[in-house]
Amino acid sequence: MSNVEYKRALCFASHANCGVRATVEDGKITKLEGDPECTVSQGRVCERMDFQLEWLDHPKRCNYPLKRVGARGSGKWERLTWDQACAEIGEKLRYLADEYGPESVIFSHGTGRTDEWYEGRFFNLYGSPNLAMGGSEICWCPTYTNESATYGQFAAAFTAAKTGCVVLWGHNPAQSGDFPEHWGYQDLFANDPDAKLIVVDPRCTEYAANADVWLRLRPGTDGAMAMGWMNVIINEELYDKEFVEAWTYGFEDLKKAVQAYPPEKVAEICWVPAEKIVKAARMYATCLPAYLPWGLATDAIGRNQAQANRAKACLKALIGINKAGQTYLAPPNDVLPHATFEMPEMLPKSQRDKQLGSDRFPFHSWPSYQMISDAQSRVFHHPYFLSQNATCAQNWCAVSEAIRTGKPYPVKGLIAQASNPFSNLSNTQDVYECVKLLDLVITHEYTMTPLAMLSDYVLPAAGWLERPQLWGVGGGGPCITGVALTGEAAVPPLYERRDNYEFWRSLAEGTFDEETCEKYWSWQTTEEAYDAMLEPQGTSARGAITDPVFNPSPEEWHKMSDPKTGQLYGFGTPTGKVELRSTIIEDLFDEKEALPYYEEPFESPISTPDVAEAFPLILTAGSRVMPYYHSEYRQVNGCRDRYPEPHFQIHPETAANLGIGDGMWCWIETRRGRCLQKAKLDASVSPYTVAAQHGWWFPELPESEPWLGGWFMSNINMCTDNDPDNCCRLSGVYNVKLAQCNVHRADDVPFRSLFG
Repeated sequence: MSNVEYKRALCFASHANCGVRATVEDGKITKLEGDPECTVSQGRVCERMDFQLEWLDHPKRCNYPLKRVGARGSGKWERLTWDQACAEIGEKLRYLADEYGPESVIFSHGTGRTDEWYEGRFFNLYGSPNLAMGGSEICWCPTYTNESATYGQFAAAFTAAKTGCVVLWGHNPAQSGDFPEHWGYQDLFANDPDAKLIVVDPRCTEYAANADVWLRLRPGTDGAMAMGWMNVIINEELYDKEFVEAWTYGFEDLKKAVQAYPPEKVAEICWVPAEKIVKAARMYATCLPAYLPWGLATDAIGRNQAQANRAKACLKALIGINKAGQTYLAPPNDVLPHATFEMPEMLPKSQRDKQLGSDRFPFHSWPSYQMISDAQSRVFHHPYFLSQNATCAQNWCAVSEAIRTGKPYPVKGLIAQASNPFSNLSNTQDVYECVKLLDLVITHEYTMTPLAMLSDYVLPAAGWLERPQLWGVGGGGPCITGVALTGEAAVPPLYERRDNYEFWRSLAEGTFDEETCEKYWSWQTTEEAYDAMLEPQGTSARGAITDPVFNPSPEEWHKMSDPKTGQLYGFGTPTGKVELRSTIIEDLFDEKEALPYYEEPFESPISTPDVAEAFPLILTAGSRVMPYYHSEYRQVNGCRDRYPEPHFQIHPETAANLGIGDGMWCWIETRRGRCLQKAKLDASVSPYTVAAQHGWWFPELPESEPWLGGWFMSNINMCTDNDPDNCCRLSGVYNVKLAQCNVHRADDVPFRSLFG
């Protein structure tokens, strides 16, 4: 008889973290299905589950440590042990620290899918301030920083079973992988026909097609739209007067600032009728409770990123914070936050001051991290509450300049984990050239990505079925401090793969002395590290599988006083209130930046009419498509068969004028470069806009130069910009979302035999 076990895992095929029940027979997984006992997903899973067993032991997975033996990009490798690899890497890292300073080594990561702090601990001990490039600076984390400066922490994800109005602003959970949220909205609208839906998006998403109001704004004008809503809400006195009077700072200043954005002016900026702007603003302010979740789009729009997100944060505050069904902040508790384990106190100020780009773009770097943490400590009783990896991100534009010029100091080494910077950094040609200039590139990865193909060492990563998972805790998961939900490994890691904690611990053992490792990397396994994190909640990694912790529960809405003492403490900001006028931003910059305002994108028909004459279409880049997740799964048959080729959306009339038919291969071209994608005619897209998919490469192509998996062929970031002068002036967020472009038929398609 076979030995059958049932394991309860958390799926990290995206960051949705849905519960999965794995059937394991004689040590091999034979079936995956949704776990009906999972608090988060309640038995539901998305279509990505269909190919996870194929992915687990796919021929393209990395299985053994590899060391480059030929020229970089030659595809020649030597297999070695983990101990050998980490000893050699450690020796090289010590050399770089001695020769150029530890700041010469940087880190790049992808979308986080577990509760992790390991890279922060390693880099703080090593002495480099250049942590978290490639994901943090353009996805979720800019909003995290903005809202922390405004409210004292990040607003929680969807937690209320009932809300009167949902606003999806640059956010499409049906395609982006946020499926528990997506299912929550499906249930909401199915059970409450009176619930309202507003969609702010240049594209007609699944939600936009069924919205009560769809605002098809010009890409990049989100900040003006938010200011226009506040103009209506404040002037018509639709805001929560009691909350605003008691718990906000700078309301009169904000009231004055929004007078520059009447609906008629915003209509001209955004290309949306004024009456629809007014209707949406009134609906949001009166169909309470109203909920405006995070959306990626405003994190990645470049120049106006910080002020657009600030405007959205203020918009949430006007109708009241911490009311059931609206924006929710978790109260303080005894949970140890991420920062406790990252140990930012181990990095001296002299090293923090060397963070690349922090002198020019201090908001979303060490200076703002320290100011926000100082303000939070009064409420959360920790010197550091913020996740350093999320709010102290590295600026890619400054890194590129340092690699190329050696100023202000050389950058020589890169450690990358679950990161494909060829897909998530702008101006990919620059990425390629910079990687080629580095002395040391280390990659911990599932497959041979284009970066892995150019690495010196490639170390194999264990996937979610091969490792325990922890969702939540201090600032992670649904952003409610105190959440703890764990999943167990369905099977031990295959071959010689190691999970993320084991990777960083192994690297530490090769880099640091024995005393340092014994003191700071004492946990032998990932599960032991999780136990240490969960101990204050009275549980363990094993215990939270069957008995997850929600502390507080979603029903316990945050009051502004300590539940034990009754002492009033307010918000974790310098003033103790929601800062509509940000004192942190004012201290970092000046009085003008303290209040939100709108600024045109770096390229647009308005800001650069000469560019628009040669490149007349507005490119909005980065649209997602199921079942892919960013640049992953292109090599998986169960996924690729469903969506084999990249597409961009274009209006039929625009396409006809350009001689483009549906399904034709076309060049999308900007001043920086071009790429190939197939035209998909879509009448819902503005005639002045094209929307291109991101994350495309071709793993079936050779892994050596000049191919490197075809990173350049259909990659929309060949067209995007990373000029520091065009970035967000506060945070340095680069333009991975917007540009002026033209499109033409690719009659001269190179490599036609590859495309068919």
